[in-house]
Amino acid sequence: MRLGFITLGKHVPSTRFRFLPYLPYLRERGHACRLWMSYPSVYEHIPWLGWRISHALKRSVRHLQLASARWSRPDCIYLERGCLNDDSLDLDRLFRKHTARLVLDIDDGIFLERPEKLQQLIDMSDHCVVSSELIADYVRPLHEHVTIIPTAVPLSRFTLKQERRADDPATVAGRPVIGWMGTIPNMPFLAVCAPALKKLAKQLDFELFIVAPSPKPLEQIDLSGVRLNFQRWQPDLEVAYLHRMDIGLMPLPPGEEWMKYKAATKLIQYLSVGLPAVASPIGVNAIILQNNQVGLAASTPDDWFDALARLVADSALRRSLGSAGRKLVEERYSIEANAPLLESVLCPSR
Repeated sequence: MRLGFITLGKHVPSTRFRFLPYLPYLRERGHACRLWMSYPSVYEHIPWLGWRISHALKRSVRHLQLASARWSRPDCIYLERGCLNDDSLDLDRLFRKHTARLVLDIDDGIFLERPEKLQQLIDMSDHCVVSSELIADYVRPLHEHVTIIPTAVPLSRFTLKQERRADDPATVAGRPVIGWMGTIPNMPFLAVCAPALKKLAKQLDFELFIVAPSPKPLEQIDLSGVRLNFQRWQPDLEVAYLHRMDIGLMPLPPGEEWMKYKAATKLIQYLSVGLPAVASPIGVNAIILQNNQVGLAASTPDDWFDALARLVADSALRRSLGSAGRKLVEERYSIEANAPLLESVLCPSR
């Protein structure tokens, strides 16, 4: 079949994990796939152009892509949240006219931010793909065709971390590495576990390894006394950075409705390479943690301290939880496990 994919941007996590990894599988299955990606990302702008001109550029790029859709007449278009990150729907409606089937992907609580727009996108879609049961609960009263496909990673890329060599400096130092990898908007969430990290640093030797596009948000988080190593995120080094970690962090601020609909991309990344994680048991995180079978849940500062102290001190526990996490990803949260389901949604007659 002829398939079109409308995505949010090259480095947007939902594009990177919910769209791009499926393209090789679908092409191997004989489908012709066209990728229509926002430029710049729907959430970004080109500094020397400014926000206004960058937004005009995004629209212009979408119109060129629309011409491609008009010419290629895809059998199905898979739409990531919407063509633009605003209230407009004109481009979405135009793309809808040039395909027999429209599938809408919803991977977080965008209905909290733009409820009217999402309602209309759902109405014009033939099928909705959501990332969690919580989002499905919102969409099912609005559409009869809803499929849950969790955010997943390609196992071929996110390989299992190997045991450290005896000559590895971290092994010689005996210093476990607690890691966090994510985007700039999510970096302030580290404040949730910062008090526990500071307390832990007074009792146990560890390194806090932060990987993000910029260190600037760290200036607002008190991590005094914590041995901190920051590295700028690079897509080609993403897995290598994960392999340098021993424990992954996914803190979320409590009491915010948006958080319970948030995709667990970070948590899945940790588990995929065999890392145990300490995470806030909010939304899908609580489901993935499986009663502390693949990682440890932490809701209070004391929870965070106790969980991190256990994992820093107990390498056997880290290995056990990490192994269980990898197995869970292989079975439920990998591209390989979910690709046939996505194909059945995009190509129901195949």
